[in-house]
Amino acid sequence: MANNKLIYLLMVLVSFFWGGTFNAAGFALADFHPLTIAFLRFAVATAILFLLYYRELISTPLTLKDWLSFFLLGLTGIFGYNAFFLYAMQYTSPVNASLIVAANPIVTALMATLLLKEKLTSRLAWGAFLSMFGVVLVISKGSWQVISSLEFNFGDILTLGSVISWSLYAIIGKTVSDIFSPVVTTFYGFLTGTLILLPFGIFSKPGLEAIPSAGWTAIAAVLYLALIGSLLAFIWWNKGVAVLGASRSSIFINLIPVATIIISLFMHEPITPVQVAGCVLVIGAVMLTTDRQPAPAVEQEPVGRSEN
Repeated sequence: MANNKLIYLLMVLVSFFWGGTFNAAGFALADFHPLTIAFLRFAVATAILFLLYYRELISTPLTLKDWLSFFLLGLTGIFGYNAFFLYAMQYTSPVNASLIVAANPIVTALMATLLLKEKLTSRLAWGAFLSMFGVVLVISKGSWQVISSLEFNFGDILTLGSVISWSLYAIIGKTVSDIFSPVVTTFYGFLTGTLILLPFGIFSKPGLEAIPSAGWTAIAAVLYLALIGSLLAFIWWNKGVAVLGASRSSIFINLIPVATIIISLFMHEPITPVQVAGCVLVIGAVMLTTDRQPAPAVEQEPVGRSEN
């Protein structure tokens, strides 16, 4: 029981770590190009992950088909998600972005229904409706005029792109996880994603040449994204999945927008009633579609399956 309490604490912290990535991105964007930030984030995280688990990684044989699967993981979950996410943070608020990203589990379930022929239950259908209503409420700021004229914030639209990218990553990761351990799946997804980001990270301006003159807040934000929002959060998430199972662990994803709102309040950023209403709808929708039955202890999934 004491060990479970520790795991619950770690999972709550993971939610706050991921919730903080939305605020950290804003600081990093002050001095770096979005794709440079993404490259630095995963280059650092990949290097440290290799140092921690190199024995398991170098002892795992890979085929050409395996590399293709990892390439798709890197393309969708690392390159695609972060490109949309970091560009979006130039135009929208951390709270808006986190609320839209909170729809990830439901979007993933709907895409799995279409692509993997999984059954669409009534709970999932209602959850999808409530979640999308909450997202539209946040994007439109509660204005029918905005909805009717399609005057949406460009950053909110880009955030929807990150949701789709991450959902594709989750679906691909579901098949890869049947073959490889979470550490191997996550590392090679990180590695291929970092290699895809490499030319963009080098040639985008302001890029790597901005590091010596960058402000300490931007440097700290990049390190937070790499060490806390990626490496540490993924490791702790993996521990939680091993103890609690994938289904019970997924409940903690609901805390991410709440964490972002709390962090934003501490940073004196404005929170509107519409955002609070959207938060309630999105979180309620995800909880409605989440299986709360205890999962077998052996059940695992890729550590980077849900967040950011």
